[in-house]
Amino acid sequence: MVIQNPVSLQIPLIQSHVDKVTEVLHQGGKGNPCLEEGVFPFQKLESVHFGRWIIIPAKGSLPASLFYAANIDGTAENHLNEIVTNIPEGLDKILEHCPDYPVGDARNKTSRLNYLKKYEIKTQGFYTGAPNRTVKQVHQEAALHQAIKSYIKDNKGRWKNAKDAFSAIKERFKNDKQWDWAKERYELPKVNIPATILFVLLMLILLPFILFAILMIRLFYEPREHPKKLSQNQIPKEKLKALKNQEDIIYQNQLSQVFDTKTGLRRIMLRFLLWSTTKASRYIFVKGQLFGTPTIHFARWVLVDNGKRFIFFSNFDGSFDEYLGDFVDNNGWGLNLIYGAAKGYPKTYFMIGGGSYKILEFMGWGRNTQVPSHIWYSAYPWYGQQQIVSKTILRTEIFNSKTLNEKEARNILKDI
Repeated sequence: MVIQNPVSLQIPLIQSHVDKVTEVLHQGGKGNPCLEEGVFPFQKLESVHFGRWIIIPAKGSLPASLFYAANIDGTAENHLNEIVTNIPEGLDKILEHCPDYPVGDARNKTSRLNYLKKYEIKTQGFYTGAPNRTVKQVHQEAALHQAIKSYIKDNKGRWKNAKDAFSAIKERFKNDKQWDWAKERYELPKVNIPATILFVLLMLILLPFILFAILMIRLFYEPREHPKKLSQNQIPKEKLKALKNQEDIIYQNQLSQVFDTKTGLRRIMLRFLLWSTTKASRYIFVKGQLFGTPTIHFARWVLVDNGKRFIFFSNFDGSFDEYLGDFVDNNGWGLNLIYGAAKGYPKTYFMIGGGSYKILEFMGWGRNTQVPSHIWYSAYPWYGQQQIVSKTILRTEIFNSKTLNEKEARNILKDI
């Protein structure tokens, strides 16, 4: 079983080169994940599900920097090796705008790899919507789904009911060597019961401290917060236009946000909540939904600039407004717990009330903190999150020995 992992790199920039490197990144397609040409062709990296390059803008005493993020199969070590092996020229064009990047004959696989490793940072929060599925598997299961769909179309009307159709499909595909890979044992991700019990017990042990922290934040932090209330209509038109030009190109969308982190107890709680989110995602939320939101492929939260800022990246189905709206409907309190640690976030009450539930203010804040994803890539741009999950279920049902009843067969075949 191959585990999906995040790779996060924050790389310093020569500040006088920010405009130059922005132009270089725009050669990657200005956020269009369908383009196969460009300065950094992610298509050459077989381990990548989603990837992006952004520029974290300068603010106050904090300089601008480059940020590279990829959601990968396997280890970061293997992925970085894949980059320096398959895309050295593109890497050079981007990183030559960074201090101390090797020049001339000093550029080789080893020096490039060491430079990348130098700037690898920890990802504090990480969620995978369809865990334990490699990029290759996602594509293979999509091909199998299409073949079954074509078979059903060609034989429509031959079967009396769904049970007969399902039996015929199993018979048709079980001896075709093209699908031998699908016969390999594969178990759908399941909730890790022992780990979940330990996680819940730990939360119960920590509950008095959590409640105390929430009370302290209510007494000493929230009363002093007076965020600037903005709606989407108050966001500068040029910024809004630039962001929307990178959206709704394919079935999926992306979101990149940069926040200033509040200090003290708020920052401590943020680290704890991101750790908790990652653990819950690994052990509990393994069936394609995060707190009832079924459209997220991958999400991550990373503290940058020594914790003074943090970023959020998401890869999801549907529009920006639908995505944030779904999250508020399903998990507004969870948004408040995490993003209440960001300066300018709509005012919260006891960390869970207010905030995102002030929907117009929340949507405006979301746009105001968003930054362009200069290069964004999806390995499967037309696959929805729930489609990926259902295709894996179809594969496991077709190639196991179980005989389904009519209701079960109809449920499996309804999405074909």
